[in-house]
Amino acid sequence: MKRILKYICVFSILLFCWIIFSHIRFYQLRRSPPQKIYIIHDIERKTAVKKNEKLYAHLKPEPVDPEAQFFQTIIENNLFAPLGWQPAAEAPTYRLLGTQVPTARKIDATALLQETTKAGNLHIVSIGTQLDGGAVVFDIQPKQVILKKGKQRITLTLGKFQFLR
Repeated sequence: MKRILKYICVFSILLFCWIIFSHIRFYQLRRSPPQKIYIIHDIERKTAVKKNEKLYAHLKPEPVDPEAQFFQTIIENNLFAPLGWQPAAEAPTYRLLGTQVPTARKIDATALLQETTKAGNLHIVSIGTQLDGGAVVFDIQPKQVILKKGKQRITLTLGKFQFLR
């Protein structure tokens, strides 16, 4: 009986020590500053990249800070909005890259517009083309495009540097 009681006491002491050690380790990990996490892409798994690190350095992703990523969600979304609320989609604004106005008028005048949103989609438009956000191409002149959105007219002109001539 004394032997069984002795084994139970030793086992309980070991179990108690293990629990204390795991809690101490957990709190040490919790207090350490967050480490930067790299998102591994396919380019980093290739052996040629590992051999020539300097050559492929521009292809490696930037480190992601988990704390900054956490707060970015708070910045992007409204904390005081009701559940299920979605932010309004931005109406795209456009930048004129070039125009083509034929002299013979056998073909329609065309223009190349680029959205200034994150997508940066390109649109080849002619007079009467309807764009996202309810804008319609009203007129195309050399180096100038006029968009009509409701009663408002928006004039896009080419800057100093041109994409097309």
